[in-house]
Amino acid sequence: MSSGRLPGKALAVYCPDGVDNLTQIINRWQSSERTPILVVSTTTHVVDDAIEQTAERAGILCYRGHPANVAEQMNGALMAYAPDAQHVARALADNPLVDVALADWRYDVLVETGAEGVAYTIDHGRITYAGTTDIWSRSAWDKIISLSSGSQLEHPGAHYWDNLGAYNFVYLQPPRREYLAPVRTELDTPQDLEMLKALWYEYVLRGGARGLETLTALRMLENLPAIAALNAAIPVKTQTQARFAKGLPFLCRACQRRAGTILSGDLIVSCPNCGSKQKYYSRPPARVSKLARDYR
Repeated sequence: MSSGRLPGKALAVYCPDGVDNLTQIINRWQSSERTPILVVSTTTHVVDDAIEQTAERAGILCYRGHPANVAEQMNGALMAYAPDAQHVARALADNPLVDVALADWRYDVLVETGAEGVAYTIDHGRITYAGTTDIWSRSAWDKIISLSSGSQLEHPGAHYWDNLGAYNFVYLQPPRREYLAPVRTELDTPQDLEMLKALWYEYVLRGGARGLETLTALRMLENLPAIAALNAAIPVKTQTQARFAKGLPFLCRACQRRAGTILSGDLIVSCPNCGSKQKYYSRPPARVSKLARDYR
């Protein structure tokens, strides 16, 4: 509730029916077809009592934790209410148009492949914020919590993106073009709030019922540039960038896409992009003369 750029944004109201932002996001996640355990996580500050009360009215669990260490706060919520969870998704209060169906798809990919996380084959910055829910396996989450430091503690999951090569991840192809449109769907400033109010007003005016679907919202923003322009000039405060840890990088010889980083040892790996198998060495193998090979 004490957000610096938009105080009270967790419970901001942009819908004509008066439903607050947190309740809207809870409703979206309750539409998931994978029946996740939902937990609202907030701070121990008195001002955030209103968040706990809103969660209780919605029948959702609420965890109160560290005001600044968000990674510790989120992990506390997990340990308190879902200690046996095998996958963890991070839903953010500044993502009012989050597409939960995309989150379900990422979850299915992790279940089917056994991977710790996903990454896209294109620059993540091109994907509209509404389509960017992070989901990890429990092993990846435990690694994130144990290794995060500095600013990563304020942004749970940053360690994953800062050290992508240290995780077992799979590449996903880009989502449909609507999710690549250069529209701002984040809720972090007064201009963002005005855009959402105008979008919802237009949606209701056109006969829309409760529950503005993400694709519908993105199509409306594409076709109503005057509404999209209300917050288009706001600079992005934080943006996920996929980085690889320092080490020996390796490329797939077939498609030349970077597949990860060798930190130590040799391995045989299938390229996550094209599936080609290749052996990589942490250091060049020693050359053996023909005479020595014949002797062996």
